[in-house]
Amino acid sequence: MTYDEAIDYIFGLLTGRPRGVPQYAPLKLERMRHLCRLLGHPERQFPAVLVAGTKGKGSTCAMIAAMAQAAGYRVGLYTKPHLVDFRERIRVDGEMIPPDDLAALTGEVRDAVIRGQGGPGWPPTYFEVAAALAFCHFARRAVDLAVVEVGIGGRLDAANVVEPRVSVITTIDYDHAELVGTTLRQIAMEDAGIIRPRGRVVTATQRVPALEVLEQTSAVRGARLIRVGRHIRYRTERSSPAGVHVTVWGERQVYRDLFVPLVGRHQALNAAVAVGAVEALAAAGFAVAEAAVRSGLASLRWPARIEIVRHRPTVIVDVAHNPVSFRALRAALDETFPGQRVVLVIGLLGSRDLDGMARIIGPRAATVVATRAHDPRAQPASAVAAAFRPWCAAVEVVEDPVNAVEFALRTAAAGDLICVTGSFHVAGPVRDHLLAVPDRGDDRAA
Repeated sequence: MTYDEAIDYIFGLLTGRPRGVPQYAPLKLERMRHLCRLLGHPERQFPAVLVAGTKGKGSTCAMIAAMAQAAGYRVGLYTKPHLVDFRERIRVDGEMIPPDDLAALTGEVRDAVIRGQGGPGWPPTYFEVAAALAFCHFARRAVDLAVVEVGIGGRLDAANVVEPRVSVITTIDYDHAELVGTTLRQIAMEDAGIIRPRGRVVTATQRVPALEVLEQTSAVRGARLIRVGRHIRYRTERSSPAGVHVTVWGERQVYRDLFVPLVGRHQALNAAVAVGAVEALAAAGFAVAEAAVRSGLASLRWPARIEIVRHRPTVIVDVAHNPVSFRALRAALDETFPGQRVVLVIGLLGSRDLDGMARIIGPRAATVVATRAHDPRAQPASAVAAAFRPWCAAVEVVEDPVNAVEFALRTAAAGDLICVTGSFHVAGPVRDHLLAVPDRGDDRAA
């Protein structure tokens, strides 16, 4: 199988079965377990940290992986979705899975799918095949530790076939109501599915209904729940366009003035959760010294999280796509770029609460450029524009995201801030486009 054939096979799984059924079919995890059996159980061949939650999962995963790698461990990292290249999802020591390896493993997974005909709920979904590819790659590369991000919920996600040494639950909020529930309690019950009997669980600060579920589930399963806000404390020391400085009081020691090169105070909470996870790993035999915590966080590179990709005008790219992430983005804009005129380039997917998100971020924008994400589920640009008109006097419609950011660049002043957001399917192509051209500052005078 060639690399192009592998990519065609993987993405063909997205259109090869009815939408909405796959990952939460009544058979639960049996399909994924059967696929793993056919592949020789790669998911059992490495210790793992499993990360669920609504907001901050990707950043928290990246932080844990960076600290463990700085401590000298070979670390696998599985995150989702990707920005531009599918291979971004599967990394070892920061390096994407090589094209030849992806092609070879996809051939093996496809053969396993063929052998498994008649298995429970067959064939596997895109999400299950993607997870299986990650597990196979980590097993082949003999990683010391894998950091695995759960997709939606936790209880029935394909990643939940892994037996974690530490489970992590980031901020729980409303998202994917059609799959995980409409109340915080229902959503928390899905996330609590990654809590293992007698395991260790690290959680971000949570609202009362979600926290109650995590406490009850941990008690029933005999797991130790380690809470940021109770067992772990943190303080944001300062925040700037370069990142945040945070002090974390862990259970083992105090980590003073850690630097995280990601914008926004919400990253201080993510750092506290990640440090808590690394400390919890110590009980499983993974020693991560303070120097590795410090250097790992400082070296972190995690794209499209309020990432500055251009100057004069400043352009930031962010993957905010639900109310909690838009609140974090709004807070970062207000604190890190106070008083700066904002041109918002935004495209959203169809299941999103357009009016609710427009209410959060719209008043901060002087101009909104509504666009359409590169995804079949995307909201029409006209619908995005209609949602923002009550909150912003100047709303433009440009259908293609790259054309939309080029329009913003032509019309913005040098001191403006262009914020590109709303979806991975907007942030990814725009970031790729902007980074392909050298940043020469304000070239409009040329």
